[in-house]
Formats: sequence, structure tokens, C-alpha cells
Amino acid sequence: MQIVHIFGPDKGPNAGEGLWAVEYEPGTGNAFDNLWDQWDDVEFMRDFCRKNLADLQAKFGYAISPDDAVEALMEEADLLTRELLDLAKRRKKGCVLQELFKPLDNTQSNLRELQLSKAPAHKKLNSNPKLRIYAVRVDSSTYIVTGGAIKLTDKMHERLHTVQEKQKLEKVGSWLKESGAYFREDLIDLP
Repeated sequence: MQIVHIFGPDKGPNAGEGLWAVEYEPGTGNAFDNLWDQWDDVEFMRDFCRKNLADLQAKFGYAISPDDAVEALMEEADLLTRELLDLAKRRKKGCVLQELFKPLDNTQSNLRELQLSKAPAHKKLNSNPKLRIYAVRVDSSTYIVTGGAIKLTDKMHERLHTVQEKQKLEKVGSWLKESGAYFREDLIDLP
């Protein structure tokens, strides 16, 4: 396992700040790029929507067709992309990814290093977000993406694909602790 820097400064006083992503196996791509490739793949999205139609209809609150669900989810992915790009562009003024990422556990209010986190499309722009980016929080402006999911149920343990995403979050959090990487400066020296 290794991490790659997606955006943010590599040198200077803010070195290591920004968005990182896990590459679980060499040559498999990083979790951030793989996630966007998946959400941009019409066939993947259509297959997911057909297999999870009952959950989709419950989450949308009405009888939506698989093709309409694909369109809505891909629009949400575009919205989430724009939010991330906006934060990346603002990094000269102080990148605060914490504006997008929130603690995975909704009952946690205290923010801490190596906290498991999620980023849905902003609720002001999308009242019922279904897509999540999952990441480990290092500090307010530094997160490590572990993956993401189309989350259609209240709890992650209710569906296999979200259970797997939580396991990845926990695995990366443990790996960072074992590596002694608690601060953004530590990320630069990880193997």
C-alpha cells in the first residue's frame, strides 16, 4: 500500500497539504482516480442501478428507472467534482477540505487526526446526496481518499459494497497509525 498526492503543495510551509489517495496494489491506480472512473462509466452505473433498484427508489423517494437513476447519479458525481475542484483552486487562500469532508460517524463532533471521514455532495446543492467519497482525515486541509460508494441505506453495514468501503477506511487508518503518520508532513516520507 502506498499513497499518492492528488493536489496540494509538495514543498514549503504547507507541504503535504491537500488531497491524497491510496494505491492498494502497485499498478492498480489510486482510489481517487478509480472512483471517478467508476462513476463516469455508464455501464458500471447502469449495472449498479439495475442490481440496487429497490434501494435507489427508496433513497430517491419515488419509482425511478435505472436509466434516470444513472443520469441523476452521474450529475451528482459532476457536482462533487466541481466542489473538490473549487477547494483545490482555493488552496492558495488556505485549502480547507474539512468544508466538504465530515466525520464518518454522525455522532462525532470533535475533529481529530486519522479520523474516518466522508464527503457527500454539499447538501445545499443536493438535498439527498447518494454518493460518498471516503477518506482518512489528517488535518483540516489534508485527507487521504480510500474509496467511495453509492450509499443508499442509512448504515454502512446494511450493504456489502459499503461494508467493504468501511473496511478500507479502517485498514488505511490502522496502516497510518502503524507507520507513525499522524501529520501531513509525515505523508511525504511514507514509502
